[in-house]
Amino acid sequence: MMPGTDGFEVCRSLKQDEKTRAIPVVMVTALREREHKIKAMNAGADDFLSKPVDSFELLVRVKSLLRIKSYHDDLQESYKEIAEKNEKLHKLDKMKEGLTHMVVHDLNNPITAISGSLELLLMDKELFPENQIRTLEKCVSYCKDISQLIQRLLDIRKMEEGKLQPNKEMTDPVELIDGVMEQFLPKIETKRLTLCFPKPGNRFSIEMDHGLIKRVVANLINNAIRHAPEGGRIEIDVGLSSAKGNFCISIKDNGNGLEPQYHKKIFDKFEQVDLKQAGVETGTSGLGLAFCKLATEAHGGEMWVESKGENQGCTFSFTIPAGLNTETLL
Repeated sequence: MMPGTDGFEVCRSLKQDEKTRAIPVVMVTALREREHKIKAMNAGADDFLSKPVDSFELLVRVKSLLRIKSYHDDLQESYKEIAEKNEKLHKLDKMKEGLTHMVVHDLNNPITAISGSLELLLMDKELFPENQIRTLEKCVSYCKDISQLIQRLLDIRKMEEGKLQPNKEMTDPVELIDGVMEQFLPKIETKRLTLCFPKPGNRFSIEMDHGLIKRVVANLINNAIRHAPEGGRIEIDVGLSSAKGNFCISIKDNGNGLEPQYHKKIFDKFEQVDLKQAGVETGTSGLGLAFCKLATEAHGGEMWVESKGENQGCTFSFTIPAGLNTETLL
């Protein structure tokens, strides 16, 4: 009831200011009506007492509010400390990422030198017995695997930073898949796998980065070969969705399958250690699927896995925008 600015307005001003918002406010007033108590609460008051005031009751309520304020201050201080520690961790993580990237990048040179030296030796095969030639060829293959891993790490970093943009061109997806399948025929024959790839009736071309999508398909086929049992089956399906106007590739195996709780984690590079500890097979590095997902998303598409669980196999699928009138092509 003060003139000019009343107590309700003073309380409201205190609660609207970031610096004074946490200060407890007890409204002590001669007003007794319920509507005045509601008005006080709406103004932000923490408590309300009507005159005449019992001094003991006032003291108890003030002490209670100050205790709560003390807890609030401690909590705010803890938040501040956590924020500062998080900032330090973020900086350390950035430094670690930068150092890892530099080391990975520098690994290219010695691996290339080793691989080149081995290939030079293989040019004079007649100088070596058969068992040594096989060993040299294995070493060259291992060097290629390491080079692919290095490139995958570098590409993942670029994609995460938005620095690797797809170089799109019109590509026949069926031809692309046929080319990838050809390189895996020896592995397929070794495991006596049945490969089913029904060709769509209408041939079409999709705008995509040929190199990136080829690596995505290669990763998924290799993944299916690795998980399919001896004498198992792999199915590849391609098609255009008229509902969303997307081109879709699905690769299915009849291997061990994947429990639902791992369906998203398997694409996360930071989850690979936990997945391996849980007994989930993620390949040699676990980075292949992370790369595939990022490459798909760089095209504006998405990737997912479907599996009914243990021993039910997995179906890895991805889509990219077709950019075509798909109704006429289905």
